[in-house]
Amino acid sequence: AERWRCWAPEEGDAEAMKMRRAARLAGKIGGGVVTAVLAVLLAANLYVLAAQRLGVKDPAVLGLRSAVVLTGSMSGAIEPDDLVVTHAETAYAAGDIIMFRSGGHTVTHRITAVTEEGYRTKGDANNTEDAAVTPPEDVLGRVIAVIPGAGGAVRFLRTPLGMLCLVLVLPLAIRLPEMLGRRRVKEA
Repeated sequence: AERWRCWAPEEGDAEAMKMRRAARLAGKIGGGVVTAVLAVLLAANLYVLAAQRLGVKDPAVLGLRSAVVLTGSMSGAIEPDDLVVTHAETAYAAGDIIMFRSGGHTVTHRITAVTEEGYRTKGDANNTEDAAVTPPEDVLGRVIAVIPGAGGAVRFLRTPLGMLCLVLVLPLAIRLPEMLGRRRVKEA
């Protein structure tokens, strides 16, 4: 009986083994999620870049567009360097924050009134409404998400160097859980 006890795992060892298995499973799941997110970002980025090169104006991925806010005109609700995500809608109402084309720029402001000609807009931090009425065909979408401070990273990922980093990080993210697992086995 004593001899058998030497080979039987201690109760604490069984718990430690369960914890290691759970940690490995969590690592695999986490690695899979990170890989999926990076792959989607890479595919979306490549699509937008290719569409822009082919002359598509304001390309969208599944009806979604993103933009980095550069000014403080919407300060309070949206700050400079925040990332906004918009979705094209069939109709917009007063109070909606929309992204629209104005001249050669993209603007994100709140609708103050809906008129027959289009939408009256104003930045929350501005004293006056925008001078021009925004026609419905110039509206790119309603803001559905604001990611604070993500603009710098997004601007970087849209550069050739950023795309290269994303391409290099993707295989690493796929292999990292496996590499860490091997290291732990060697240490044991």
